[in-house]
Amino acid sequence: MTWPVQEDLPLEVPASLPPVDPTGEPRVDAALERLAELDGAPVSEHVEVFTDIHARLTGALADLGDEAPGGADDTAPSDEPA
Repeated sequence: MTWPVQEDLPLEVPASLPPVDPTGEPRVDAALERLAELDGAPVSEHVEVFTDIHARLTGALADLGDEAPGGADDTAPSDEPA
């Protein structure tokens, strides 16, 4: 099967990546900062950077289930009377 060529798609890679807006979550922001390392890096090095970013973001997401809403741990004993 022959796939049609889509003439309207850009074939050039941008000279540099646009900046990433901070998310306010330090672990996510630190992971996304690694994207800047891709600027000018050979494509062969991209896999290592993307793998690290993926691992960091996966870890941050996994930890979300460990936190109670509002940042407080619901299982912690309270000094306040019930």
